[in-house]
Amino acid sequence: MKCAFFDLDNTLTDRTSTVGLYAEYFLYEFQQYLAEHVSVQYLATTFNELDRGGYETHDIRSAAIRNLAIWRKPVSAQDLSRHWQDWVPNHSLPMNGLNECLEELISMGFKLCLVTNGQSKNQRDKIKRLSLDKYFDTIVISEEFGVKKPDARIFKFALDQMACHANDAFFIGDHPVNDYLGSTAMGFTAIWLEGAHPWPKDIDKPLSINSLHELCPLVRNLIAKA
Repeated sequence: MKCAFFDLDNTLTDRTSTVGLYAEYFLYEFQQYLAEHVSVQYLATTFNELDRGGYETHDIRSAAIRNLAIWRKPVSAQDLSRHWQDWVPNHSLPMNGLNECLEELISMGFKLCLVTNGQSKNQRDKIKRLSLDKYFDTIVISEEFGVKKPDARIFKFALDQMACHANDAFFIGDHPVNDYLGSTAMGFTAIWLEGAHPWPKDIDKPLSINSLHELCPLVRNLIAKA
């Protein structure tokens, strides 16, 4: 193995905690428009439910927030969408153990590649916020490439950019279909990061970790067995 490919959201960024932090900022920013009973805890829980781990569209999520019974004077869905996108990417929180994990992989001789679905500006803002560009040799964003995971073309493009064969690479991500099944179909050794999305009941549970702290020990073990 010589390359490690990573997803971004819910793998390197902690989406749930970031949205929870956004709830505090939201309450402060819109306090004059909100009913008195609204709490940070309610907003954090509700926003995370509506966000669906980052898989809901901005338009649908913003319209749903506007329709919540929290408003004394509603704000437009367009303003809510703009507010979210201006703040959340630029305040993304890292997964626990992020820097240590990436630094250890590099010290083990791995080249790193990031393959993420999403809008270019939002994803680039997250990457800049967490200084991820210093770790990754290649960054592939679906909006820039024109195809989303689990489409085989985005995996093949990333492999070509890294001059790497899939059987020489790990793929680490949180989404069962987009990351795990998509990459294994290409021949990667995939590792599922549990927590953000449930595993499909009709498919055997895969090779997995519960946090980035577990990744390097697992990788070392897999390499030793190989």
